[in-house]
Amino acid sequence: WDKTYGGIGDDYAESVVQTSDEGYALAGITNSFGAGREDFWLVKTDSSGEMLWSKTFGGAGLDWAHSVVQTNDGGYLLAGVTNSSVASSYDALLVKTDSAGNMQWNRTYGGTNYEEARSLVRTSDEGYAFAGSTSSYGAGDHDFWLVKIDSSGNVQWNKTYGGPST
Repeated sequence: WDKTYGGIGDDYAESVVQTSDEGYALAGITNSFGAGREDFWLVKTDSSGEMLWSKTFGGAGLDWAHSVVQTNDGGYLLAGVTNSSVASSYDALLVKTDSAGNMQWNRTYGGTNYEEARSLVRTSDEGYAFAGSTSSYGAGDHDFWLVKIDSSGNVQWNKTYGGPST
């Protein structure tokens, strides 16, 4: 089978995971639906790809989901980037939902410059780690950024990797 999801605007799938019920969760970007120019978009399907529900998250600015994982409680955690919550920059954004896609919490991470979460994994201690890039921390203009958080989104540690910009 193959399925398409979307509306009249631009809609992008950035990440997919198979869920515990043998269906799929897709995360990405939509400007067909939601509150802003582009929003996080979470789509849940059954095992045949039939859409069960979809949810959008974001504000008036740009909100791009790049990665999704299913959480231990059957919900979902999405990671990406936003400028809806900050005046002049971009921050990494994580959104935690329940199993029906209802938002439980959201957190932004970053400094005064550009930060983005690109990839997300569950960790063995029931927390999460995300990787992306940072311009606020580290040695250069854009450095690798690895952040470890607990199950509530609290930062446990963060590291940057890279050299000075040339």
